[in-house]
Amino acid sequence: MDNHEHAMRVDLAASFRMAARLGFHEAVANHFSAAVSEDGSRFLINPKWRHFSRIRASDLILVDTSRPGDAATYDLDPTAWAIHGQLHTLNPRARVAMHLHPIYATTVSTFEDPTILPIEQNTARYFRRVAIDGMYGGMADSDAEGARLVTVMGDRSRLMMGNHGVMVVAPTVGEAFDDMYTLERAVSAGCNLPKCAG
Repeated sequence: MDNHEHAMRVDLAASFRMAARLGFHEAVANHFSAAVSEDGSRFLINPKWRHFSRIRASDLILVDTSRPGDAATYDLDPTAWAIHGQLHTLNPRARVAMHLHPIYATTVSTFEDPTILPIEQNTARYFRRVAIDGMYGGMADSDAEGARLVTVMGDRSRLMMGNHGVMVVAPTVGEAFDDMYTLERAVSAGCNLPKCAG
């Protein structure tokens, strides 16, 4: 293991534990990943059924999209492989990806119009800067669905996943975590609006 991979493991493990402390996790579901190769083909991801609060740097699994058998070898969650595998392969600029179902962002993802209105500092940060996916086709457990989500996200770094949750991507773990944190704060502020109460 080189220094880059080690540092990514430590930062990613810390982000899982912080997400759990903030209540952003959903039991043992959801996934964070971090590319360790320039082309995004090799990336770290959390193991299936491990609670975010218990993830250590050594628990993270290094997978390679050029070896499709890795999904079965490491018994990865099919949605983790489909979403993150396609994301890192098709968008190598997305070095770190965090996919969650936090309470407020997930609630807003169910709205007919999940646009985040600029009503205060955090919401202003996201106004017209979030890609919106208006389709929910069930579990995102196929390469085709993963590729579709990457296409919908386009060149944006945040994706409101229709009736599902949210995805953020960034160059570093710290930037991705900050984005996830402030995005959830932004939509919680927006939930004081009539459309959230109605």
